[in-house]
Amino acid sequence: MRDYKLYLDDILEAIQRIEEYTSGMDFEDFAGNRLVVDAVVRNLEIIGESCRVLPQENEEGF
Repeated sequence: MRDYKLYLDDILEAIQRIEEYTSGMDFEDFAGNRLVVDAVVRNLEIIGESCRVLPQENEEGF
């Protein structure tokens, strides 16, 4: 199993990508751009998958 810090890096990278993809967009722009929506959804999946494997004992420290 990977070190949990690598999963935290994955989470941070996914957040940065979402911010990059949606920068300057309002909701209508976002909702009307399927490519951006798909990219954001994929990065949310990455965040969820990474959170799922983080050790429970570390939750209090976050």
